[in-house]
Amino acid sequence: MKSLVWLRSDLRMDDNPALRNACITSDEIYCIYIFSKEQIKFHNEANCKIEFVISNLKNLSSSLEKINIPLTIIDSEGFRDNPSKILDFVNEKSISKVYWNNMFGTDESKRDEEVKKTLSDNGIEYETFDDQVVYSPGTIRTKEDKPYSVFTPFKRRWIENFNLDLLDIEFNYTAKNNTGISSNVNEFNYDFKKTHLVDMSLWGVGEENAMSILHDYLDHKVFRYSKDRNDPIIEGTSRISPYLASGIISSKRCILEALKKNNFELDSGESGVVKWIDEIIWREFYKNIMHSFPKVSKGMPFQDYTKNIKWRFDKNEFEAWKTGRTGFPIIDSAMRQLTTEGWMHNRLRMVVAMFFTKNMLHDWRLGETFFMENLLDGDFSSNNGGWQWSSSTGTDAAPYFRIFNPITQSKNFDADGLFIKKHIKELKDLDKKEIHDPSEKIRDQLNYPKKILDLKESRLRAIDAFSAAKN
Repeated sequence: MKSLVWLRSDLRMDDNPALRNACITSDEIYCIYIFSKEQIKFHNEANCKIEFVISNLKNLSSSLEKINIPLTIIDSEGFRDNPSKILDFVNEKSISKVYWNNMFGTDESKRDEEVKKTLSDNGIEYETFDDQVVYSPGTIRTKEDKPYSVFTPFKRRWIENFNLDLLDIEFNYTAKNNTGISSNVNEFNYDFKKTHLVDMSLWGVGEENAMSILHDYLDHKVFRYSKDRNDPIIEGTSRISPYLASGIISSKRCILEALKKNNFELDSGESGVVKWIDEIIWREFYKNIMHSFPKVSKGMPFQDYTKNIKWRFDKNEFEAWKTGRTGFPIIDSAMRQLTTEGWMHNRLRMVVAMFFTKNMLHDWRLGETFFMENLLDGDFSSNNGGWQWSSSTGTDAAPYFRIFNPITQSKNFDADGLFIKKHIKELKDLDKKEIHDPSEKIRDQLNYPKKILDLKESRLRAIDAFSAAKN
């Protein structure tokens, strides 16, 4: 049988259920990836992420070639032409069945339903799988048969339902019949122009690099995760998120390898391992929120009352925040890390987002979009969930009156100012007493900007705005 595997956010061979099942049932297999500049722009995908995806497509193509599976890149104007593009390929190659892994989001779900209808109308079989979550979206539910909107009870039910059979992902690929065509991954015109400033050498390409990063972290650092995860200068987090976001490694693989370090215990044993697996479950929680509450993928807040918040906007403040020139060193160093690494430490994502939405009182959707436009690990559900949590508009969100003080956060989590010094060169010679909040005199001498706002006044302004929206 001839089969087609439609690759999307699953650029890997390991634990790829669509590819695995196609290989089990078929003796001749083709892979396609639909590339759309218009869709990339519509979804605010970061320029650095596009470069990363292209590099990983080329790497994956080389791996697939070894078992005689060609990867064809197909040009697209957007989601609307996907059904016809796939049908054309199916007819041209006399393909009997199409396999793919599911994606999340309203646009993606609608597109996939149209593809299914087109295939069915033309007598073509298809089969879909879940590869970004352990449980099918929407199946982890409360006793009242409702979707969870709070993480802790979701996690509790997640663990209650868990068994190791869910992580039965090992598979040995064998060579298929030669299709007679070659991949066009290197010749395809991606029309890509580099506009980012990210040092891409920080992020090795391909599954082997992803697995190497995972195993290095689990072998040497995960046991200190509970202690080190909030300190941005310590490499206490795995930095596996860019590989998860583009599907170069799977969440199941991450959980399985972590469980091996903890005698296969999910909620006891090594606290660092348990806490790290929690972060993987958080990703699944936010994907379930997106599935169960479609409004969050339509630019709407989860908490309906927050639609009434009167957000302010100041162009100069917004520009200062984007460029790391707010006058608050921990905020500025985090934003400069985003520019140079395409990534930001998770603790700082919360600090930065809360400063933007509470102290600056700017609409969370502006910040969410800017992050997506710059993050190598941009994942819509996780990014949306994080921004809505920080802005108190989302599920399981921080209370609106909980507002991080960035100077206090800086002193608590970057006590010696080493992270600040790494990213704000003009402050590199300051001691730890000065660096978190330099005096006016020092700012003038070092050409470091004055603070764009008063923390106390802006905090009260935010509380008033949220209170007014609630009443």
